[in-house]
Amino acid sequence: MPAFAPYKLTFRGGLHLGTRGVNLEEASHSLPSDTLFAAFVDAWRCLGGDPAAFAAPFLGASPDPPFLLTSAFPFAGGVRFYPMPPNLALLLSLDAVKDYGKAIKRTRYLSEQLLGKALRGERLDDYLFPKEDEKSQQRGLALQGGALWLSAEEHDLLPAGLQRPPARRHALPRLAVWEEERVPRVIVTRTNSASTIYHSGRVTFSAGCGLWFGIAWRQPEATMDGQGITYAEAMKRILAILQVQGLGGERSSGYGTFEVQRGDAVSLPDPAPGRPAWLLSRYHPRAIELPAALVHPAAAYSLTSVAGWLHTFDAADQRRKRLYLVEEGSIVCPPHYPAGDVADVRPTYNGTAFPHPVYRYGLVLAVGLTLPSEVSHA
Repeated sequence: MPAFAPYKLTFRGGLHLGTRGVNLEEASHSLPSDTLFAAFVDAWRCLGGDPAAFAAPFLGASPDPPFLLTSAFPFAGGVRFYPMPPNLALLLSLDAVKDYGKAIKRTRYLSEQLLGKALRGERLDDYLFPKEDEKSQQRGLALQGGALWLSAEEHDLLPAGLQRPPARRHALPRLAVWEEERVPRVIVTRTNSASTIYHSGRVTFSAGCGLWFGIAWRQPEATMDGQGITYAEAMKRILAILQVQGLGGERSSGYGTFEVQRGDAVSLPDPAPGRPAWLLSRYHPRAIELPAALVHPAAAYSLTSVAGWLHTFDAADQRRKRLYLVEEGSIVCPPHYPAGDVADVRPTYNGTAFPHPVYRYGLVLAVGLTLPSEVSHA
């Protein structure tokens, strides 16, 4: 770890990933690792497998997972993007942060090439993209209104529709990798056939763009207990059925179906216990990892609240228990690896427990980080 296999998901239609529980009008443009793992477990059950057997190695006080997951982030052609850290001082000098102000604070993702430089402790001041309406040619570029940051060397890896000649590259921030829209929908009641209009959020991606995620295999040939199949083979079957079933919500409207393509393995620096690590997944720390993982002087993290509805064949749809996870891009310092856990968020109503576990994935997939101060003092 973290050598991982990247999988590109190219969506045939729209994608609906809720951002605020029951609010259908908003949709996210990324797919968190906990949602992705839940989709894998559900798909395995749809294939006739045992969800408990699939999840068993990921559970317990000392998990020994056969693989670890990143969240799914945007890609554009041959350029994969990664989450920005909360602390911009890891990437830029203080003068650069002040100079760019809100422009750099709007940036959500940076490219793989820039990530590699940042992990080595390099400052990225020289790779900043031109400011709004500035026509200077710089070593950095931006897309999606500045949400995506890449190097000029990666320009030729973009899809043809997003490429521009050097004299016109100042217009790149106006080009969209994804579009967010509200789509009108109609629901018809069963009692009197009355119709009601509502709106649903949808994200669509430009040609040659989509989401990617990584699987870091630890034991690909491990056999699933009682299932007679390796996890590597099970994952092939899971991705095959998910392409048809789709990911996210509003799948009855055709949202979420995709084509998947596996890329060449990606190798990034390994994280070391007790040292700063850059999260590529969400993280649910175990009690023994706290407070050490979050109080290191280099730690910089943000939390997200995860709730929402669950769907099962064994009971009516219900609300999951709320869980707080450390977000992707955070800098954390777990005292050991594997770090994190997989939480059971099954609801309990009137003292009656839900009929089966409901898993939310919170194991760490992170990359090792060299701090800029360590480079300058080397």
